[in-house]
Amino acid sequence: MNFADIFGDDAFSLTSMVAAINEIDHVPSRAGQLAFAGAAQGVNTSTIVIETKGEALTLVPTAPRGAPATKEKADRSNLRSAVIPHVPVEDTIRADEVTGVREFGTADQLRTVQSVVNGRLAKMASRLDLTLENHRLGALKGQIIDADGVTVLTDLFDLFGVKNSGGIVGPEVFDLDFDGLASEHTDLRVKCQVISRYLQTHAKTVLPAGWTPWVFCGDNLFDALVSQPDVKEAFKNTADQERRLGDNYAYGVFEFGGVVWENYRGTDDGATVGINKDEGRGFIVGAPGLYSEFYAPADYIETVNTIGLPRYAKLAPDTRFNKFVDVEAQMNPLPLCMRPRTLFKVTK
Repeated sequence: MNFADIFGDDAFSLTSMVAAINEIDHVPSRAGQLAFAGAAQGVNTSTIVIETKGEALTLVPTAPRGAPATKEKADRSNLRSAVIPHVPVEDTIRADEVTGVREFGTADQLRTVQSVVNGRLAKMASRLDLTLENHRLGALKGQIIDADGVTVLTDLFDLFGVKNSGGIVGPEVFDLDFDGLASEHTDLRVKCQVISRYLQTHAKTVLPAGWTPWVFCGDNLFDALVSQPDVKEAFKNTADQERRLGDNYAYGVFEFGGVVWENYRGTDDGATVGINKDEGRGFIVGAPGLYSEFYAPADYIETVNTIGLPRYAKLAPDTRFNKFVDVEAQMNPLPLCMRPRTLFKVTK
């Protein structure tokens, strides 16, 4: 079996490669677990169109018997389109690398090459997992940002025309005012209730029993939160008081005031994927249909107009001398919060 035969084998067909990369275990991520689990759906285009329809309810005025009834006004609908980002990553496996990892004297080169390819795919999958978490977290913040940390791929507030109470396109901002709490003895629980009321008012959908406001907290905000007298008092007389007082809550989760507060753990550099240290980003958990994740097909001839899959992978051998083979993996995801008015920001 020669080098050309290996890469011409059916084990390296598009179908087999797609199956291989999709079977690689997905690294758990909090944004994916809480908001986008089970929300994926494939589409056969590189863009999607979202139709929103106003369904505001108003009171019906009384009228004398026999008088004409109030006529219903047609709900206005709006069409909005969004481009699904294309996220490819490539690598090259050279013949010398394959020779280096092959056991001396063996003729079973396929196993050796497959091992090298699988190793590269695993690394690519990890990078794609990190990128997907970045996009999902961006969807929960309201802006999906590219890998450069600057380029805005999708602005959900702009896409859906959402303005906060200050008239600015962006999330509603809730200031916990920890300094004021310390000096004025204001109940932090009241501020949590303000957040809950806002979400129930602006969700514009039926929130099922068990829905929960959830906040991903930056380190400084979380540390300030667990230091508040109101929070400490809430756990003072619990049965497991001793354990709670001794706990280290770094990257922990707890509930207070009907809101779940989580110290979000991003990348170790604190910048690539994460939450600003002095703020929190909030969203609703436990409301089916609030989040969607669309996948477009790969940009291969054989996948044109097919339903998109979460991941793709493909090999492209050197057609001149068979000295190397290029390996590509890609995904084409667009995670969305379908009601971005429920996304909010918390400051300290």
